[in-house]
Amino acid sequence: MRIRKIVLLLITFAVIHRFAAAQQGLETTIKIQAMEMAKAILAKDVEKTVQYLPPKLVEASGGKAKVLVVRDSLNKFMQQFGVDVKKIIIGNPAKIINYKEVLQTTLPQTTHIKFMQGTMVIESTLVAISEDKGKHWYFIDTAIYRSGKLKEALPNLSPELVIPPMKKPEMVPDNP
Repeated sequence: MRIRKIVLLLITFAVIHRFAAAQQGLETTIKIQAMEMAKAILAKDVEKTVQYLPPKLVEASGGKAKVLVVRDSLNKFMQQFGVDVKKIIIGNPAKIINYKEVLQTTLPQTTHIKFMQGTMVIESTLVAISEDKGKHWYFIDTAIYRSGKLKEALPNLSPELVIPPMKKPEMVPDNP
């Protein structure tokens, strides 16, 4: 009887350990892919950036070709006026939720945008979703898609998904 309890305890420990390792693996994948997207944004690689946008949002925006043109135009406009995304810091993912066969989580993002008079620091939240059990993740910046608009565009977001309110951007003046 005692051996049976020990075996049961070992099996339980192994299952919990395996689940924790799988969760850790998903968190690592999410962060790596979010950082790849950030790197593409910094490099102004519009084609790669679009790979990380949810297909439903791309279609709702007029399709991939239109999104590419709009992003490219935005990059040129920013360059013309001396605006440049200088740094993007990606935080760690929150609890991963499986809702309607879609994995979902949030992660903090801090973006530093250089203007002529200084740098604007924007703290926002990325919503990350995966429809293929965590192999590929799509990201939605809540600085662009506010809560109501986000839930309208992606109605299958879990009600358990916690999206913190956006903080007011901070302007850091350049040193004279």
